[in-house]
Amino acid sequence: MILYLYVYDIMILGIDIQVINITISFLSKIFDMKNLGPINVILAIKFLKNSNGFVITQAHYIEKILKRFNYFEVFFLFSHFKPSAKLSKE
Repeated sequence: MILYLYVYDIMILGIDIQVINITISFLSKIFDMKNLGPINVILAIKFLKNSNGFVITQAHYIEKILKRFNYFEVFFLFSHFKPSAKLSKE
């Protein structure tokens, strides 16, 4: 089991749910804490569960920053460069 603690956020990882639940129960008796269930976001990193495991992303955080500085609605310009073009050192 891995217990990750950063300031007031705790993330508990493990393969045995019984051990995780015992750990949560033990910590709850000592500290005032809330069990928020399966991980969603920690330290601006979002965890998405899929069939292969987890995907981590910060796309939502990037959108938040872009909106804060009024860059979210900026239009992108595309070049005429073909992505399949092979480049040489010259």
